[in-house]
Order: sequence, then structure tokens, then C-alpha cells
Amino acid sequence: MSTCSSSEPLPLASSSSITFAPAGMLRTAELLLRNPSAVLAQVQAGGPELRELPLRLALCALAGFGAFGFLLGFTRSPLAGLAAAPKLMLVGLGSLAVCLPALHVYGRLLGARLNALQAVCEALVALGTTGLTLLGLCPVWLVFANIVNHPPTGYFHVMLGSLVFLGLAALRGIGVLVGALRLQGRTVLHLLAWTALYGMVGMQMAWVVRPFVGTPGSPTVAFRPLESSAFDAATTLLRSNLDALDGRPPASLDEETATFPSEESL
Repeated sequence: MSTCSSSEPLPLASSSSITFAPAGMLRTAELLLRNPSAVLAQVQAGGPELRELPLRLALCALAGFGAFGFLLGFTRSPLAGLAAAPKLMLVGLGSLAVCLPALHVYGRLLGARLNALQAVCEALVALGTTGLTLLGLCPVWLVFANIVNHPPTGYFHVMLGSLVFLGLAALRGIGVLVGALRLQGRTVLHLLAWTALYGMVGMQMAWVVRPFVGTPGSPTVAFRPLESSAFDAATTLLRSNLDALDGRPPASLDEETATFPSEESL
């Protein structure tokens, strides 16, 4: 992880660079990839120039979540990809919106002096980094899905693989934020607690808006009825993959039909 250098220009600090133009978005994305510590240092410094930063960071996150969501659904069909893209975008930003008050409260309880806008910006730095990481992983995902997405167990491998890819991207996002805060001498305990909360909320929200791929052989539907929970689904998915590795079919087609809805959680 690179650290903030005093000799490196910080485009975010100039009010003339903070616009909604595509060029400004690209500069923000480039700095987020190249030197996220500089972005976080600017957030900590505060100032009126931060007003447009949340939108830029959110768009970086949405680009990555949308692209990965489309490719995830595309493993079944282009139509499923078009449906999955906005769903994954909703999971990423929606979970953040639900958990942001907790982040601000935890930080205040542990002595953080950031205002609400700065807390939002810091969380979006992590989410934006996650989104850009997902964007970078898209070619890798295409290769992975092409290799494993074959009947009868391809569906299980695709779904487990999606959890791994999303988890790796999320770990990089939170790692960038934790590393920068430690360099600034700030506590990260509240951030780690909030990350666990965000992960649980995100899993459950993904389960609510499923399917992202859809059960093989079943009609394409926008949403499935609520049942069980995301954590039960993750357990079932892991067991199905272990069965496949042992050379045993996960279940008969009839049995899969009864259990697939809960397995389609991300």
C-alpha cells in the first residue's frame, strides 16, 4: 500500500478539479487506485471541496458492482446479467446506507472527531476501492466462469466463486481503509466491528433480492419468495461444493429444485 507523499499532487484538494465531468471521475478513480491514502488524508483534512466526493466515490463503486453483477448473471443469459447488475449495485450501496449511522456512532464512542460527511467519505473510499477491484477482476471472472460453469455442478461452483471474488474485493477495500487509518494513528476497532455488521447486512440483502444467476432449468424470475436466511444458504452452498469435490452429485434435480432458492444468495 502506498502512502501519501507531500510531493504528489492531490487533485481532490483543488476546487477546480471537483466537478461532475467524466474527466474528474477518472482522476478520482485513478487516485483511488494509485494512492488511496491521499484520498483519505484529504477526507480527514475536511473542507468544502468534499461535497462532491461522495458522488464520485459512489459512482466508482457502482461501476464495479454493476459490471461484476452483469457478468455474474451472464453466466446464465444476457437477460439474467441485465437483471443482476442493478441488484448487486443495490446490495453494495444499500447495505452501506443501512450501516452508515452505526459507523458514525461507533466512531464517536471511540473518540473519532470526524463529522458525518467525513465518515461517509471514508466508508465510500473502501466501497469505491472494492468496486474498482471488482472491475479489475472481471476478466479473471470470465475465465473462471468459463472453466467451471458446466453441468451438473457448475452452478454451485459459480455461486461459491462469486462469494470468493466479492470477498477478495471487499477485503482489499477494507484493508486500504484500515491501513490508512493506522498510518494516521487512529483507532480501527470501530471500523472492524462495522465491517462485520456491513458483511452480515450485505449477505442478507443479497439473499432478499436473489436470484443473481437462477436455478438451472427454471424460468428466469426477478425475485424469489423469502425463505430461510442468507447464512443457511451459505452453509448449503458450501456443502454442495464439498459434495461435488467428493465426486457425489449435490442432489437430484427434484431435490435441487426444493433447495436452490436459498442457495442463490450472494
